[in-house]
Amino acid sequence: MKKIVIIGGSFGGLITAFEIRKRIGRKVEIILVSDQDEFIFIPSLPWVIAGWKDPSKIKIPLKKLLASKNIHFIHKKVIKIDCDKLKISVSNEEIPYDYLVIATGSAFSFDAIDGMGPSKYTHSVLTLSHALKAKESLKSLLSNNKGDIVLGNAQGASCLGPSYELAMMFDTLLRRAKIRNSFKLHLFSPEPYLGHFGIGGIGKYRRAIEDEFYERDIFTHLNAEIEGITPKTIELKDKTILNYDFSIIMPAFKGVDAIFNSDSIGNTKGFIPADEYYRHPKFQNIYTVGVAMAMSPPEITKVPVGVPKTGNMTQQMAIAAASHIISDIKGEQPSKTKPLSVACIADAGNTGIIFKLNPVLPPREKIYFKKAKWAHFAKEIFEKYFMWKIKNW
Repeated sequence: MKKIVIIGGSFGGLITAFEIRKRIGRKVEIILVSDQDEFIFIPSLPWVIAGWKDPSKIKIPLKKLLASKNIHFIHKKVIKIDCDKLKISVSNEEIPYDYLVIATGSAFSFDAIDGMGPSKYTHSVLTLSHALKAKESLKSLLSNNKGDIVLGNAQGASCLGPSYELAMMFDTLLRRAKIRNSFKLHLFSPEPYLGHFGIGGIGKYRRAIEDEFYERDIFTHLNAEIEGITPKTIELKDKTILNYDFSIIMPAFKGVDAIFNSDSIGNTKGFIPADEYYRHPKFQNIYTVGVAMAMSPPEITKVPVGVPKTGNMTQQMAIAAASHIISDIKGEQPSKTKPLSVACIADAGNTGIIFKLNPVLPPREKIYFKKAKWAHFAKEIFEKYFMWKIKNW
């Protein structure tokens, strides 16, 4: 019986595991290893910060979920991958594999800039614990009825959308409390223009988001690169000084420790190269999906901007990787992989923006963009649907 080991308990790891189990049944052994014991619906964390979401509604314990599908769960951190001996190391044991799926997500480069991150001066929206800490800090600020809020993406960041969402959500939050004129809202980003998102823009979205931010009186700073952070100021390399009482900054990502500890598997940033089948070019029994996979930006920008890998993109990768692994087990030729597309809903507090791109990177066959109040509710509905889906895959 083939043994498939999957590292990571979020979108990529879970969907890959569920798809393999659903398609091939109990003909293989599946082991999922994760240093987290819960699945968290990360796209809803901005709502947690704003106080609009009960965190218990976006959590699922992994042990019970995986046991119901006959998937063995190991709650440990992976230390190293030995690609030649076909085994991974976790604390005091080694786990052999026939196929390995790396869906670890990433580590966060808070240490790249002094003063950045939840352990220093700024907040984060990347984990539930980060979001809860930011929520309390924001609540304290709002009780003062005045202040400066600075949201931003550090140079090299790839997960850019949450900063946009937070800026529009906070604007809505302040207007509902009738204290908007007592707060300044700033957004800075390494992008060359609003709506670039590391993918060369989204058609008419550039003009739409510029109008949206203009109407909301959100100040923007582009081609931005952080020079330094103090407890009260963020200095950009163009000498712009942004004063803040509350700040959330999205850092650049890097590979997790296990990849840096493993020879010949990742690139210099710790991300995993992959061919069109999501297989490692050198180790053909290793697959990677989601944020852990290396992707080159479609263009060179003045300040480095990474390529995002959304939950929707990760789902496509996971389903394709599962299919390719099953084909390999059966001795069949893998089917051709479709180019990644993306469908996203950006919440704006009192409205929402939905867009679809096929493919993700230009030139594209189709672009769909729509701003509507129903998009705000569509994101809420999708969260509930996905939480149900992950339990009933």
